[in-house]
Amino acid sequence: MNERTKPRVSARTKYERPNASTMQAARDSDWLAGEERWYPASESVPESLVGEVNPPESWSVTSHREGGRGWMRQRLQPLGPMILYTTAWAPFFLLASLAPLVFPGNTPDDQNVALALFAISWLLLFVPFSKLRDGLENRARANLLDHYPFEGGLMLLGSLLFLLHVIIDPRFGGFSFAFFAYAQYRTISNITISAGHNSARWLLPIESSDFSKDILAQGWVEVSAGFRNGPLAQWHGPLPEYAADLTGVTRGDSTFVAFTLKHRGGTVHDPFSEKLVEKQAFAELLASPPLVIAGEAWPERFIAPSEQ
Repeated sequence: MNERTKPRVSARTKYERPNASTMQAARDSDWLAGEERWYPASESVPESLVGEVNPPESWSVTSHREGGRGWMRQRLQPLGPMILYTTAWAPFFLLASLAPLVFPGNTPDDQNVALALFAISWLLLFVPFSKLRDGLENRARANLLDHYPFEGGLMLLGSLLFLLHVIIDPRFGGFSFAFFAYAQYRTISNITISAGHNSARWLLPIESSDFSKDILAQGWVEVSAGFRNGPLAQWHGPLPEYAADLTGVTRGDSTFVAFTLKHRGGTVHDPFSEKLVEKQAFAELLASPPLVIAGEAWPERFIAPSEQ
């Protein structure tokens, strides 16, 4: 078989790994603590991050160094560095979109150049932030019209004023730009809030056949009669700006229940962080684990050897 006729390898998601057993084992040991490339300022993966706290004694927990039974924190890729540069460039392109209109005649088509720069300024916010979301339903949204972190109301007013600028009076254009500039300022502030937390979920290994509503702790409502990769249960109580869920996760031949706390913006935040455990609204949720069973022992391939 020559190079032209070799079958193409299908693309993998960022969570899938090659099938080679040795490489898979190495990746499995990094799956919980995170990858070194996420922390360029450190020589290795940090044992703890600023803001991380431990669950209360009512939780049975373990770590990627100890193993055994118990809930374990799985760090996800830090949110801030993924959107830092694009977010910083957005205001530049928004201001640059004014230049062809304030100093006309210096481009082949002033209006289209201004429109292109304006569109780029918003795409630099929309596209990178959309990649931070996990793709599952976000129950933390207030309603279907809630597009947080994007300020849809201000953007709608800016669009209406832009139409008035075209139809009635060009002077409305200045007001339109002012609304869009304020909307972008508010949007960037919201993105900072959404991405300004440690991102992690808590995992417990279980046998898939063990999952049922009978193992759910008080306050949790099942949404699936049996184990599946996806939503299993949800917290019934109110959580301002957040929603708590239990999700089924499979890696190799191992199955887990993941406890996740999703922000209104769709990003996953570590529930056991200093910013959240101090809030009274989360006291009942975090007081005890979501399952009444101890789960299975952690497979050895997920346990990283202690550093000497």
